[in-house]
Amino acid sequence: MRFDDVFAMVGRTPSVRVDAPDGDAGGAEIYAKLEGYNPTGSIKDRACVALIRDKLDRGELRPDSCLLDASSGNMACALAYFGRLLGYRTHLFSNSKLTDDKRSFIEYFDATLELEGSFTIEGNRACRRMAESEPGRYCFTDQLHNWANPQAHYETTGPEILETFPDVAMVVGSLGSGGSMYGVGKYMKERRPQTRVVVVESASGTKLPGTGAFVDGDYRTPFIEAGFAEEIFDDTVRIHLHEAQAATERLKSVGVFAGFQTGGVYHATRVAVERHEVRGPVVFLSGDSGWKNLAALRAAAEGAA
Repeated sequence: MRFDDVFAMVGRTPSVRVDAPDGDAGGAEIYAKLEGYNPTGSIKDRACVALIRDKLDRGELRPDSCLLDASSGNMACALAYFGRLLGYRTHLFSNSKLTDDKRSFIEYFDATLELEGSFTIEGNRACRRMAESEPGRYCFTDQLHNWANPQAHYETTGPEILETFPDVAMVVGSLGSGGSMYGVGKYMKERRPQTRVVVVESASGTKLPGTGAFVDGDYRTPFIEAGFAEEIFDDTVRIHLHEAQAATERLKSVGVFAGFQTGGVYHATRVAVERHEVRGPVVFLSGDSGWKNLAALRAAAEGAA
């Protein structure tokens, strides 16, 4: 496959069957859509490129602008990477969920990084204050409120899933900003309304990058609110860290190299399959690659040894 630039490499990610090793999937065929195959190793590349294009189209991103946003890690990596490729300075806020590997990636691509609190919304508010204090200097892409975020998944991720799995019975993914699952879910409900859309949250006391702990006060974006209000999300599964870790280890045994977010979504997928007695193809979104979470994966493995 040949590309003119890395922007053309965003999307069209592969899916691989990962039925439970014990064969306990009933009549379901479980597939992981491997978003770690995007250029910076996560699903956030899709929304990042869409956000930048949106700001360019609106005339809000100028040659002397500094890109600005808040993220638990993956969007920050994407903005640092694509921002540098386009010649923009990038200033990012992250929080206590940021992994060491993502921090290294962000710094390698020359972005300025600040840590703010435990939830992405805290960094988002810091971005807003910064942008308002120096009008014209910063271009705040605002992944938590910019509807270009879910639109990217409505236009790309959803169609890719339905093209590959015309009879998909269920789609499962984590709620962080909610952009991916609102976009994918809206597309599914318009094209194949019988497909169940299941969203994954962190259980109380569990902190997973990209998976909101809404029961503990994490911010529910307009996309998340709309997903529930419009009955796009059919069910919710909450996951604990130990469940995510065990499921990540199961995925490792079938060759899927991913972080605990993906493990948590896989665990939730098995729960939802059993809960709804699903038959047929089931697709869950693997949000990022294992290399972006390697320090945490190694620490967990050493702790279990």
